[in-house]
Amino acid sequence: MHPTPRSDWALFLDIDGTLIEHADHPEGITIPEGLPTLLMRLQTTFAGAVALVSGRTIEWMDRRFAPARLAAAGQHGAELRLKADGKAVPLAIPAWRKRLETELDTALTAWPGVYLEHKPLSLAVHYRAVPQFEEEVKATIAVITNRLGSDVELLAGRFVVEIRQIGLTKGTAVKRFLETAPFAGRLPVFLGDDVTDEDGFGAVKAAGGLAVAVGPRPTDQADFRLDGPEEVRFWLASVAAETLGTAEATR
Repeated sequence: MHPTPRSDWALFLDIDGTLIEHADHPEGITIPEGLPTLLMRLQTTFAGAVALVSGRTIEWMDRRFAPARLAAAGQHGAELRLKADGKAVPLAIPAWRKRLETELDTALTAWPGVYLEHKPLSLAVHYRAVPQFEEEVKATIAVITNRLGSDVELLAGRFVVEIRQIGLTKGTAVKRFLETAPFAGRLPVFLGDDVTDEDGFGAVKAAGGLAVAVGPRPTDQADFRLDGPEEVRFWLASVAAETLGTAEATR
């Protein structure tokens, strides 16, 4: 059962595993034909109240979803663009970043197929291609990060460990959006597939909104569930058509 679309929604969309299918390497993904156009249609439908909320950088979103340009939270809330035509505002680079990067670059060479993604404000260790190394990789990351003090937070996702500044989440990003136009006063709806999206789910539900889980991962917060990215795209297309059609019929 899908949620009944409303014209006063504010949509918050995770990317990997939600809008697009996962790949073994972060740059190995494919942007489905028509997805940028669909995102622009959703922007029109909801008067600009559509945001991408992802571990990806905002620069990556703009480049890969061009010509679509949306409000966005990148790197799990470490950078924000509150309006589609606004500027992305990043936080300062954390003090631990360079040291951690150097140590992980050296340590992770022990496991071919493990990939360290270098983001401006965080790091992500991907092992989707070699899941048999999961426990060893996680243990190594924990040993290294424990030496860096209390400002570092680990977040384990599906075949990835995100290393980020503590206190920044998709939930904190959603709260910022809901304080500003065009999101303020709307009913928030968050779509996500991974543990990193739980904070987003919690933020929209605290504001009276809806959490839509994508894929099979168990969660106690979901109000609705979609099978995967293909169903997400199909459903979002129907939401845009139905909501826009209803709005035009009432004019």
